[in-house]
Amino acid sequence: MSGSSSRDGGILDRSIVPAPGTPKDLAFPEYFEHTLANGLKVIVYEEHALPIAAVSVVARGSGADDGGMPGLAGMMSELLTKGTAARSATEIVEEIEFLGGSIGSGAGWDSSSAGMSILSRHLPQAFDVLADVVRHPAFPAEEIERVREQRLTDILQNKANPSSVAYDRFCAAVYGDHPYAHPLEGTEASVAALQEKEMRALHGRLFAPDNMFVIGVGDIDPDAFVRLCENAYGDMTPIGAVRDVVQPPSAEGRRLVQVVDRPTAVQSSILVGHVGIPRGHEDYIAAYLLNMLFGGYFGSRLNLNLREDKGFTYGAHSRYEARLQSGPFSAGAEVRNEVTDRAIEEILLEMERLRTEPVSEEELANVKNYVVGSFPLQIETPSQVAQRMINIEIYGLPKNYYNTFNSSILALTPEDLRRTAERWLHPEQTAIVAAGRGHLLRNTLERFGAVALFDADGQRIPNVESQAQDT
Repeated sequence: MSGSSSRDGGILDRSIVPAPGTPKDLAFPEYFEHTLANGLKVIVYEEHALPIAAVSVVARGSGADDGGMPGLAGMMSELLTKGTAARSATEIVEEIEFLGGSIGSGAGWDSSSAGMSILSRHLPQAFDVLADVVRHPAFPAEEIERVREQRLTDILQNKANPSSVAYDRFCAAVYGDHPYAHPLEGTEASVAALQEKEMRALHGRLFAPDNMFVIGVGDIDPDAFVRLCENAYGDMTPIGAVRDVVQPPSAEGRRLVQVVDRPTAVQSSILVGHVGIPRGHEDYIAAYLLNMLFGGYFGSRLNLNLREDKGFTYGAHSRYEARLQSGPFSAGAEVRNEVTDRAIEEILLEMERLRTEPVSEEELANVKNYVVGSFPLQIETPSQVAQRMINIEIYGLPKNYYNTFNSSILALTPEDLRRTAERWLHPEQTAIVAAGRGHLLRNTLERFGAVALFDADGQRIPNVESQAQDT
């Protein structure tokens, strides 16, 4: 029997898919804000369901502030929890674990941070440890060398990964001399050269009270949390310094075609793209939806074309990387050697289609439903809410940004997406990068432009040497 009784006495036909409800905005949680006299901002999101508190101390600036020393911010941030003037790395971990918590530190492109998760009844004691980590890192020589060796090992391992090699070459091609041209984790040369004095100098510039904020989420009383912050950080002196900002190149440049030679590769790792959009730009939500349609989820145009229709790959993707400045836009896939040029051609054609042809109402409705339907899953937990609060602070977003996210998505029209594509997609000015068998790819990719060949270390291979490899 295909039906069952409903509450009103009627019969429900379970063979019919019910119509979806009308999407609506979500209520992003309210949170408390207070700024100390020295400029330190304190933010608290109360959630008392569990007796757990999480605290993050976040400094504005990181990989983009390395000052020509790639990897500096990452190493400096990691070393915050590796020893202070009063505690060794082991003592820091043991003290926090004894209180039922965990502690860590790290960096991204736009922020550096140290944070902990702790049983809320132990928050005052643990808060002192975190403040010691943030304010008084010792940068012990033995810990510097240990972290250096780990990072050098990671860099070497990445050279064996075709997608990592392709991404590093893509960023170098797109950004030239800008900090975004270099890997966030650094290069072999830069990591090997980093010293304590550079780490101390960057720490002093970033972890100043008027350049950082403290976020507490979970079982926390806001007034008590402000007092903790005042006691731990209130005597810090603001530096009033303005961070140096290196502007990225324009997205509208000449086309570049580059190949990373991997002589034994059975497939190519390809990336096509250019400079993208800043995270705080007013067009970002439209660009986000445009990218989802283009290559941001399984039902995207790229995946349906390259995977489902052509059978070139197991999966294709695209993304605008969210950064304070214009992060990279890229589209790519892992494809068989013999179809590398055809896959690149299809990516470029799909980019141009979005610029010139309006999206159908049905396709637009499908991608909108996917985006607004998955959004609630991104703000379910206190830690997810905290990350969005950090985004609001770092990227200067309106405080109601996430309250109106769904309605902003739903309001976009086919013409809005076409105009967004015209402004933020540039198929004729792309960097095209492929990591694979260089002697094959050099010949097949020449129809997109002059091909430059590189090795896995990023060194240019002269044409005469490349030709010799073919014999």
